[in-house]
Formats: sequence, C-alpha cells, structure tokens
Amino acid sequence: MKLIVITGTPGIGKTTLAEVLTGKGFYRLDLHRHYKDISTSYNKNKQCYEIDLKKLEKLVQQKMKEHPKIVVDSHISHLLPKRLVDLCIVLTCSNLKKLKKRLENRKYSKKKVRENLDAEIFQVCLTESLEKGHQVKILDTGKRISKKEILKQIKL
Repeated sequence: MKLIVITGTPGIGKTTLAEVLTGKGFYRLDLHRHYKDISTSYNKNKQCYEIDLKKLEKLVQQKMKEHPKIVVDSHISHLLPKRLVDLCIVLTCSNLKKLKKRLENRKYSKKKVRENLDAEIFQVCLTESLEKGHQVKILDTGKRISKKEILKQIKL
C-alpha cells in the first residue's frame, strides 16, 4: 500500500493509529503543519480552516513522490480522490460519552462538541468515504482493541 487515509470525527484516535503505522514504515503527513498552505481562509465561527481540496491533493501527490508509504490522518482525508487512496480507515466511536469527554478535554466549545457528536452519530466521514468509492475499513475506538489486532484487521 502506498497511501492510507485515516478519517473520523475529532478526538476519535486518528493520530494514535497513524503513529502505530509510522512504526510499520509509513511516513505520517501531519496536515496540522500544512493547514495554512492548503486552506483558503480561517473560519472564526467554526474555529477551523477552510481547506482547498485541490491544494490538499497537490500536497499529498508531492509527498507521495518523496515517500514510498504514506498515512494521512484527518477528518477530511477521505475527501481525497479514490485514485490516490489504497485504503481508507474510518474510525468510529460507539461510546459517545467517551468521545464527548475527549472533545471537552480539548477545550472545544459546547457548540463544537455538539457539532462533532452529531457528525459521529450520523457517520458523516463513513458516508462520505463510501460515496467517494474508497476501499473502507471501519474500526470502533469506543471498544478496547490492541495495536496487534488493529494491524491484523487492516492487513498490515
């Protein structure tokens, strides 16, 4: 596999899983370091960057030339075109109380917590991943699962 994307609502464990994959030889493309370069603006109301998907795609393609195996962990990574993505791992959290606590610990506003819980309830990232036609693997971070079992489930 050349490109694995990990998606899901904030606070769900994307970074943790990406770090596990770096131990398997994947280069982690940390989009947080590139948000200003790939965004059109910062939305103060939503407290987030407005990402230009063409700029995101260009960044990923550039990194793919530099690294044989890449993992991108972001709640928007599933929006990359199917032709680039070998596997889309969608993280979900069946334990909404646990997810809510994670978001509150990040000091998210009540509005932002609610928005992200709604996104999880309605499985926005999963639905969009399937609509893009990605090969999808779903992992529930609301349940305890070992790193070894995760790697087995995603066939690494």
